[in-house]
Amino acid sequence: MKLLDDKGKLFGKVNIIDLLVVLVLIAGVAAVAWKLGGSAVTDAINSNAATIRYEVVCSNVDPDTCDFAVSHVGGQLMSNGDLLDGYITDCVIEPHTEMVLDADGNPKQVEDPDVHDLRFTIETKVSQAANAYAVGSQEVRVGKSHIVKTVELEINGYITSIEMVDDNG
Repeated sequence: MKLLDDKGKLFGKVNIIDLLVVLVLIAGVAAVAWKLGGSAVTDAINSNAATIRYEVVCSNVDPDTCDFAVSHVGGQLMSNGDLLDGYITDCVIEPHTEMVLDADGNPKQVEDPDVHDLRFTIETKVSQAANAYAVGSQEVRVGKSHIVKTVELEINGYITSIEMVDDNG
């Protein structure tokens, strides 16, 4: 049996032009359905997401930025211009210390009064992909650098702890 016969029919039964028109119509209906029902699909995916709480320490931060960050607890996280389902739940200013050598050459910790460290606590919904949790475009792992970013704040730090949060209270 030929793939196309003398009349241009596929397997002698279906006209190729008719088949292409039907496929274009099916693709159009699927696109409209995805556009109208896409949020339902996203909601279904997010309903399987876990909630995590993690801490990010940002070192060597100037005092004005520290005050601003503390006053914006509750800020919603964002990534690549999109708001995420995650929020800064706490922000604490801590003294910034550095290791220096004393007159005898012995190391000692000294507090720097000109800068501070910030400790952010963040809660967010995540789904596990590729063996890692992701918040926007960033993987969340202890020891990994992390950008704490909201509409009004962006500061670099590193993750110091992660824990699962029981969504049932």
